[in-house]
Amino acid sequence: MGLRLGTQEFETLRNSAMFRGLTHDVAHDVLSDATIEAHEADTVIFHQGDPAHCFFVVLDGWVKVSRVMPSGLETVIGIFTRGQTFAEAIAIAGGIFPASGITVTTSRVIRVHADRLRRRIAENPDVGLAMIASTAQHLQLLVRQIEQLKSRKGAERVAEFLLSLTDVDQGEARIELPYDKTLIAGRLGMKPESLSRAFARLKPSGVRVNGASVVIKDVDYLRVCVLEAEGEELDA
Repeated sequence: MGLRLGTQEFETLRNSAMFRGLTHDVAHDVLSDATIEAHEADTVIFHQGDPAHCFFVVLDGWVKVSRVMPSGLETVIGIFTRGQTFAEAIAIAGGIFPASGITVTTSRVIRVHADRLRRRIAENPDVGLAMIASTAQHLQLLVRQIEQLKSRKGAERVAEFLLSLTDVDQGEARIELPYDKTLIAGRLGMKPESLSRAFARLKPSGVRVNGASVVIKDVDYLRVCVLEAEGEELDA
């Protein structure tokens, strides 16, 4: 059984793209029965084919949403981390989950029951419009990120991913990769062997990889390398 939201968890939800357009009172009502769940790695939060009564927000850790095809092949649809929501569209619309949600690491997630939100939207369509506006802005940002991702070479994609994992602005940074390299490659739109080559190409930029441990010799220098590469592509 999950724990009720505290003030910090409520604010995390309020700051997510889905809820930031709501007033405090409406958000409090919609989220009043939301609960916090703690899961070990490789825990199935929901199964493909389950009724979609809830959607989720990641508090800590990483969660993947993946679909198993009739052939048995697994396709990773997305990987989500702190502050990101997943499964919201199908839960609000009603139906069944078309994919499974599985923790990649030890994780905490917020389970939000969709029926209360659907009732508030039916009572006050402005609630739905506010959520659509906030989500649309977030979608535009994701589209720009995807465009940037697809336009960049493998080493640049990996460098940006590594930079996103550290709060260090300059000097040395040590990182533990949050999940296995096969998943990282999938998230970055690469094959595993391409990921290995990308790590090798980053060595001159001060990146050293040993298993799941990564050392960036100078974070600011690596960031400058990425920006310069982006500028060269724009000028091309």
